[in-house]
Amino acid sequence: MRFSLTVNWKVLFASAAGLAAVSLARALPVEQLAAAVIAEPTFAAAVSGRQDLAPLMARAVIRPLALVSGELYTAKDAQGELVGFTLWAPPGRSAFDTPEQLEMGFNEFLGHVDEEGRAFQMQVNGEVVPKFLEESLGIENAELDCYLCWFAMVREDYQRKGVCRALFDLTYEKAKATGATLALLTGTESNVAVYEKLGFKERGRQKFESPWAEWTFYCMARDANNE
Repeated sequence: MRFSLTVNWKVLFASAAGLAAVSLARALPVEQLAAAVIAEPTFAAAVSGRQDLAPLMARAVIRPLALVSGELYTAKDAQGELVGFTLWAPPGRSAFDTPEQLEMGFNEFLGHVDEEGRAFQMQVNGEVVPKFLEESLGIENAELDCYLCWFAMVREDYQRKGVCRALFDLTYEKAKATGATLALLTGTESNVAVYEKLGFKERGRQKFESPWAEWTFYCMARDANNE
């Protein structure tokens, strides 16, 4: 089974290249992604228990990363259909580092959750999780000093065929050139073994609680400097 890889990052704001990038971001399987992760307690907490907000939340993170600050890597089949993608925040950038990025869906999402949900976003996602990442990696301000993977998705019929490894290797080669660490958080224990096969090591784990779910975050990292 053949597939091809495409790299799209630092998206231009004009010309056909910019329009193509916008179209690609809109073509990402947001609905499927939301359906796949909504059962995970991490995502249930992120949407304050509101499953109906899952697509809105997914778009609120994907759009600013894909169109403004992130690095998007895609895999397509022989017919040009999207079969997998990874979406990263490179060193120095995040999903929400400008007011404009917050206006690309996240503020709208916050408008649909109650005060308890907004407080959770500010405290846990804004303070507790970044601190856990820093302590696990031993890197101050790790959220901005690493290549942080926000999304990794491969279509079911293309899984276990090397697509995910090929996508991750694209970012790894860039990290080697800059000496940056690749990092991600997963709330699914079975994913730990998957990422270990991609060269990642578990660097920490921590239990979290919310009014809607309890879960454990596993911090995975791959240090390009030591390979």
